[in-house]
Amino acid sequence: MNPAANSLRLDGRASRAVAAALVVVFSAGLGAGWLLERFDASVGFQREADRIAEVLELAPGQSVGDIRAGTGRWTVDMARRVGADGQAFATVGPDPAHVLMATVADSGLDNVTVITRTPGDAPRLPIACCDAVLLRFVYSDLHRERAGFLHNLWRVTKPGGLVAVIDFDPDAPTGPPRNTLARREVIAEFTAGGFTQVRDDQRWFGTAYGLVFRRNAGPSS
Repeated sequence: MNPAANSLRLDGRASRAVAAALVVVFSAGLGAGWLLERFDASVGFQREADRIAEVLELAPGQSVGDIRAGTGRWTVDMARRVGADGQAFATVGPDPAHVLMATVADSGLDNVTVITRTPGDAPRLPIACCDAVLLRFVYSDLHRERAGFLHNLWRVTKPGGLVAVIDFDPDAPTGPPRNTLARREVIAEFTAGGFTQVRDDQRWFGTAYGLVFRRNAGPSS
């Protein structure tokens, strides 16, 4: 037998074995964080940051919130866009607090407030603090606490303020195997929670969708 051909057969078997193992790992949800990082890298940070700024209508002097801000790079980008007269608030998660704080410290900005925790059921952001709030791959992970979260989100967002929800489409034929919410579910919950849908990007990037809601002036239900 040709040694080269035999080697190719073995390489092919190894590749299939690795692929099968990856399927098992991803199906268990263990690769979700890695896949999200790859998603970010493939899209290009600046490209998506510009789009987030556009849909949230960010402008100098505004106050913005980044819920479960991760490493903090989206927080820092939004803080730069609202400028020295603006303010950015970031809550911790899913990355450790020190990672977020290090990113903020390295940025040299002094218009960012990092909030690690609050007592009881109090909102983690100040009441009526934000003209715009970013929920990037966050809302689906809240599970049972979404109703209480939406109530607090309504309280911390200024009347007329915008909220962007970005998440993976669970109905997409390809993409990270996460237990995410379909667009229709997010729209229904936000509408019932005192927000009005103003934008629907079914193809935000890759298999992700982007929704934008405006906070109603009246009380949330």
